[in-house]
Amino acid sequence: MIRLLKASKGVKVEGQPIRVDLAWDLFLPDSGGDLPERKFKDIEILKNWLWRQLGEKLGYLKKDNSAPADVLLPKLTEAGLDFVIRTCSFWSDEIFLFPESKGAAKKNLWTPPVINVFDVPGKSASLSKLTSLHHRELHSLISPILGSSKSNIRTYLISPGETFARYHSHTSREEFYLVLEGKGSVRIGHHKVEVNKGDLISKPTGPDLATQFLADLGKDLRILDVEVWPDLDKRSKDLVHYPDHGELDLFGDGWGIMIPDEAIHDLEDSMKNYEVGYFRHADGSWEPREVPGFPTRRKERISRKKQK
Repeated sequence: MIRLLKASKGVKVEGQPIRVDLAWDLFLPDSGGDLPERKFKDIEILKNWLWRQLGEKLGYLKKDNSAPADVLLPKLTEAGLDFVIRTCSFWSDEIFLFPESKGAAKKNLWTPPVINVFDVPGKSASLSKLTSLHHRELHSLISPILGSSKSNIRTYLISPGETFARYHSHTSREEFYLVLEGKGSVRIGHHKVEVNKGDLISKPTGPDLATQFLADLGKDLRILDVEVWPDLDKRSKDLVHYPDHGELDLFGDGWGIMIPDEAIHDLEDSMKNYEVGYFRHADGSWEPREVPGFPTRRKERISRKKQK
């Protein structure tokens, strides 16, 4: 069982409670207990923190699972409380909200991890806060309230004549797209394919295959987008290629940089001259340079044809 209690000086708990009240102020400062718009990453960090705290105390395979887990809450909005309840519902069948005053707990607030993707945001208070306009298109991030750790799950509605994202590829993230309604086109590599309701499109990692959806057939295009990461915290470094823009963007801790396509060259010369010293320029040319531990690379002689 999980007991949700409002943090106050008079509240009494046994053992070590889960201090969501402190974590909320740390990860979502100045939010007033709400889910702030476009703070998806911070909301995800808070969810992951609460997930780990619950995992230390609860779990369906734990033999001694009788003691309740106390969770101290700040003052939350309806959306904030719904977010906490949905996260806690993965770890216990019984979720009770206790008032500050003495008395019996209210009804079991356990909430199933079920979202109707055809009715987003629907009646979910938390999902309503995770729905916003993105590049003029309606976008809902579902994964934080579905407990997902390795996936970003979202729906978006693309208006006629528009798109949702650049033509792009990933090196670390796999993506799968399901057309929920409407029709349009998807660019896949050098091809352009018409898509309709029910079509499932796959973009696995490996070939650096670029894709882009276009609502170019006069209809709205609603997409369910599932993006799978290799790590739990979604912090893997990722190379994202934008062929239309001639850019290779490097995302991840310590990166946040862009390399123009014109500066990308094959590895053949680099590997062939691995054990000599030189400096490479953006255009692919190089000049000799003293490098510790290696002899300096020499300029190759230019062979000239003999004139007859």
